[in-house]
Amino acid sequence: MGHGMSVQKIAVIGWDAATFKMILPLLETGALPNMQRLMTRGGWGILASTLHPLSPTAWTSFMTGTNPGKHGVFDFVGLGEDGRYRFTNGAGVKSDTLWRILSDADHRVCVVNVPMTYPPEEVNGALIAGMDAPQQDRAFTHPPALSAELHARYGGYRSDIPARAVSLFSVKRFTARYVRDLCDLVDLRARVTCDLLERYSPDFCTVVFTALDRAQHALGHLMAGDVSPDSTLGRLYCACDDALGRILDKLDDDWIVMVMSDHGACAYHRVFELGTWLATQGWLQLRPAPRFGVLEEHLGPVRRRLVRLFRGATERKPDKEGFLERIVWENTRAFAVGAFGSVYVNTRDRFPRGIVTSDGEYRAICDQITEQLLSVRDPETGAQIVRAVHRASDQYRGPYVHLAPDLLIETTDDYFVRNNLDHHEGRITYPAGRYRGRSLAHTGRHTADGILVACGGPFGQGENLTGAHIMDVAPTVLHLSGLPVPADMDGKPLLGWLDPAYQQAHPVEWAAPRMSGSAERDESAYSQEEAVAVEDRLRSLGYID
Repeated sequence: MGHGMSVQKIAVIGWDAATFKMILPLLETGALPNMQRLMTRGGWGILASTLHPLSPTAWTSFMTGTNPGKHGVFDFVGLGEDGRYRFTNGAGVKSDTLWRILSDADHRVCVVNVPMTYPPEEVNGALIAGMDAPQQDRAFTHPPALSAELHARYGGYRSDIPARAVSLFSVKRFTARYVRDLCDLVDLRARVTCDLLERYSPDFCTVVFTALDRAQHALGHLMAGDVSPDSTLGRLYCACDDALGRILDKLDDDWIVMVMSDHGACAYHRVFELGTWLATQGWLQLRPAPRFGVLEEHLGPVRRRLVRLFRGATERKPDKEGFLERIVWENTRAFAVGAFGSVYVNTRDRFPRGIVTSDGEYRAICDQITEQLLSVRDPETGAQIVRAVHRASDQYRGPYVHLAPDLLIETTDDYFVRNNLDHHEGRITYPAGRYRGRSLAHTGRHTADGILVACGGPFGQGENLTGAHIMDVAPTVLHLSGLPVPADMDGKPLLGWLDPAYQQAHPVEWAAPRMSGSAERDESAYSQEEAVAVEDRLRSLGYID
């Protein structure tokens, strides 16, 4: 379709980790007028996330319409074909993105702050990479000159606010400053998006606001309490609603607007140390941690930071490499890597020093670990920890399933999985809270229930609409844009959310499967220094240990 022809304009606004558990009580107070307007005029319901409901995995499924077995992003840390782990970024996305398909059809796009978009794709329009951009002194935008313009126009461009810092503030004062900084970040993102809407006049615009995710991780314990507009988390939801309103003011009435989250959120109270548990059960063997690392863990955050500065960040390897080097591979049949509970079996066909050779032994290990995990109880409380254990081969389909973790662990809501890389505590459970130099606690975790609100065009009014999965957003956008949907997308257009007359007049067109435009890109898009910088950011946010 040529650009001169009339094209349905669509905006997708991402509120990372937004949940109706917070939105509905705030709506009752009148605190979210812009969200209220969309929900009253349009349809809304739960948007099911991926397994695991992690930002890199979920946002990649949003942008590709495919499951992780096709797009190849399973966690913040991913396994390469060479058996080595790397931090995940947009270079590892194996399926074509929504904005690639739209650009190829001559639709103009603006993409702002979506995770897993670094290095930036050359799109027909503008793209500002998300949280996987390592640092701001390299071009993180398309066109490349846009990054310098952002710095000049806004006095700098930040992708995140660290949840730990060398700070003499009390936790209360640091929390207040952290929330204020997050609100400023929401404001910046809104200003940039409005600016791009004016400058590029796109047919499709998407922006992701990450502040809710960051705040709910650090302040999850507040989610079960007061959710008034004046509460700590309520203020951030109000900031996101204000940003939504400013973007809506830039859009004509003929735009379709969708507000979505990649997953939901809830509070948790206990931590389950999966790596420690695997070691106690004899599946994993680690060499003792270097004395320096153990000492470092017992220092205060200020001294710990000074130690790391003394070592020199440019000389430091990413800690995940140090952890993997400590594994006694010849005595390890299974190990854990990743943010939400992922177990890899040390098979010879995947890992350079794998010891599991037969399919029978592999299946027996998976069965045994599954059985043990389902029966494990918290030694301190007696509570059940693991709700379910999933085989990746049952959950995913596609050419990259062999790079997925073998077992995906789903805990009860009260537990969050960590992999303690230094392995010095020896406890498999302990209370949620502050750890590893964080200035704030970590008390909130993801859930599979995201949000979707859709208004305008053929979207009708309706509450609690069902059946929406995060993979459905991209094919829905393509269908509403008048474009055929690639047959290899796993998601399907959300026809049940659309006006029946529109459906009858606009049957879904299907296109041939698309070969990935990014499979040949360099998966190791980070230098060692950049990998360390990304690791520090992910650790600050609580996604890795």
